[in-house]
Amino acid sequence: MTLIEFFDKDTIKNILAVLTLEPDRVVYIYDDAIKDKKYFDALNKCFKKHIPQIRVEAVAVNNNSVSDIYEKTMSIIDSDKDCMMELTGGSELMMIAGHKAGSERKIQMLYTDIAAGTITDIENPEWVKETAVLTLDDFIDAKGAAYAGGMHNEPEERDFDKILEMSRYLFRNLREWRFTCIYLQAVSAAADNKMKISANTPFLHKDGRKYHPDRNILEMFEKCGFIKNLYITENRVNFSYVFPEARVYLTTYGLWLEMYVFISAKRTGEFSDVKLGTMIDWDAYDENDTVGNEIDVILMEKSIPIFVSCKLREISTPDLNELYIEKKRLGGWFSKGVIVTSGDDKIKKTGVFKKAEEFGIIVMDRKDIKSKNYGELLFDAVSSQNIVDMKWKRV
Repeated sequence: MTLIEFFDKDTIKNILAVLTLEPDRVVYIYDDAIKDKKYFDALNKCFKKHIPQIRVEAVAVNNNSVSDIYEKTMSIIDSDKDCMMELTGGSELMMIAGHKAGSERKIQMLYTDIAAGTITDIENPEWVKETAVLTLDDFIDAKGAAYAGGMHNEPEERDFDKILEMSRYLFRNLREWRFTCIYLQAVSAAADNKMKISANTPFLHKDGRKYHPDRNILEMFEKCGFIKNLYITENRVNFSYVFPEARVYLTTYGLWLEMYVFISAKRTGEFSDVKLGTMIDWDAYDENDTVGNEIDVILMEKSIPIFVSCKLREISTPDLNELYIEKKRLGGWFSKGVIVTSGDDKIKKTGVFKKAEEFGIIVMDRKDIKSKNYGELLFDAVSSQNIVDMKWKRV
């Protein structure tokens, strides 16, 4: 079976019907202004993982000429008696010309309702098929991107409970945690043994200030099993890290919020994919390993990618701009963005919060992250957001 697709800038429109219907051959009709054939190499890579026998072809058309689009569509239809057409992507003229050709040849024509997760025959509404569930890997492959490693290893499931307990404690004591983290960063950098700390207090930092670790925080780290053999006086601190990743945890201020969101999302069981600290190389086909910014947490919910930015501080407009660009780059209009902050932006309805609403970005603040059912709040927030309404927001 041959499936005709009209190439679109939104990745999900290019891949969802193909991965659902699994044709033997897919032909993309695309604007001849597109000169980079890597788009189709990327789609081929995406499809081959699911449909090894598939053939991916591409036909260029004059996007401003209905007759050119019509004639080339007719030629594709005539090349295979078993032919279907999907009318979700592409330009308005492509849809007009495609529908005309499909009607004349009486082939089955389909429309994908991405939000509803269904494919419907436009002439026979009783013909309905549920769409496939996409993974983040599908988006990465179809976009011609690649993972460039993570900034942090995802924590082991056996450590989830103690990470959540420690995170909640730190969220209640952020000022003390900030000064303790700066202290630990400085003394860890100077330590000969990376798994042991033996340092004076206070520690004179290069910024000219003297930093003390908070005794209660260090004792809590020991209680939760991140450090051991803690000895602390007014003048001295000694302890050992229990495992290598604990050193990263104790010297990275904002990582606790990222892990908190990651674990909470995992435990809901509602997201088909959850990734922590993902770095993406946006062009996997060049010879450069240049990567974009780190995306703190990425979730997948009903084939929609959700990008989560975690800020253990108040948020700013540049934070929103960065998140908005990253989510559109991979998911297009059919993606969602969440910014999680330890500030009170949503409570106080700050100017940044109002700007986030204009961007269609969900804000979760201090009150949310201190909730015992944070994972449920996160799922409810993203699942209740209507991506169709978001498309018409004034940004």
